[in-house]
Amino acid sequence: MRLILAGLALLSAGAEAQTSRDSFAQRALARALDDRCALFTEMERLALDGAYLQVRGDLLRDGFSPQDVDSSYDRIIRNVGNRPCNDADVQLLADDIRSAFAAWQRERFQNFMGAPSLWQASRPYAYDSWVISTAVSDAPVLRAGIYQLDGDSALTVSAPASTSIASLALVMRDPAQTPDLHDPTLGGLLTIEGLPAWTHFIPPADTARRHLPVSRQQLEDTDMFRFADATLQALIALDPREAIRIEAFDAEGETVFVEYLGVGDFAAALAFVRSSRDLSAGR
Repeated sequence: MRLILAGLALLSAGAEAQTSRDSFAQRALARALDDRCALFTEMERLALDGAYLQVRGDLLRDGFSPQDVDSSYDRIIRNVGNRPCNDADVQLLADDIRSAFAAWQRERFQNFMGAPSLWQASRPYAYDSWVISTAVSDAPVLRAGIYQLDGDSALTVSAPASTSIASLALVMRDPAQTPDLHDPTLGGLLTIEGLPAWTHFIPPADTARRHLPVSRQQLEDTDMFRFADATLQALIALDPREAIRIEAFDAEGETVFVEYLGVGDFAAALAFVRSSRDLSAGR
C-alpha cells in the first residue's frame, strides 16, 4: 500500500469524503514516520500534531475508547517499523505534508471543538489579544483561553472587573490520582444539580487539583486572571470529553459562582497557534 496521503486533508479539520478513522490512520502514519525519520520541521510537526489531536478527539467523542485509539496508533508504529526513511513513498509523503503546511499556515483563524462554545484560535499578532478563547458564560461574562499580554502568552480567564471577585480557581481531574474519567451520573442514570448538559465528566470531588492564578491584571473594565504554565500543561493532559470547573471567590473565601468549561480540542488549538512564526512567547 502506497504511503501517498491526501495533501491538505492531513492538516485540515478533515476532508468530507474521509471518515474520522481514515483521517486518524493518515495522521498517525505521518507522525510515526516522523518520529523515526525526523521528516519535518518543528512548525510542521506542531501542525501535524494539532491535526492528529483533532481527529483523536473526534474518535473519542464518537465512542471509541482511549485504549482502542492508542492501540491503533501502536499498530501503525509497528507497521512502519521496517520502512526505510529514504523510501520513495516516505519522501513523497513528507513532500505532500510540507506543501500542505505552506498553504495551511496562511490560515489566520480556525475553530476547534469546545463546550459550551467553540475554541476560537488565531495566529497571534504583535499587540495584546486573545489567541485562543471561548465564551464560558454570559452572566457574568467569562472568557477563557490563551491571552497574549506584553508579549507573554498565558492561560487566562477573564471576568468583569468586580470587587466581589477576589480570585478564581481552576479545578481539574488529576490523571495521576484518577486515571479514568469521573462520571458522577453513572452513565446518565443520576441527575446531578449544576452539571452541564454537554458532558457527564467533571473533576472528582476528592482527588481533583486546584490551580490558582499567578497574577491578576485589570484591562479597562475586565479582570484578567493568568495562570502558570504548569496549569496550562495540566489542561492539555486532560481528555477532550471532560470539563474543568471554574470557581470564583470573594475576599472572605466565599463562593461567588461556579461554571464548567469543556476541554474539547484545546490542545489542537494550541498547536495551531504555536505553529505560527509570529508566536514568540509560551514556547
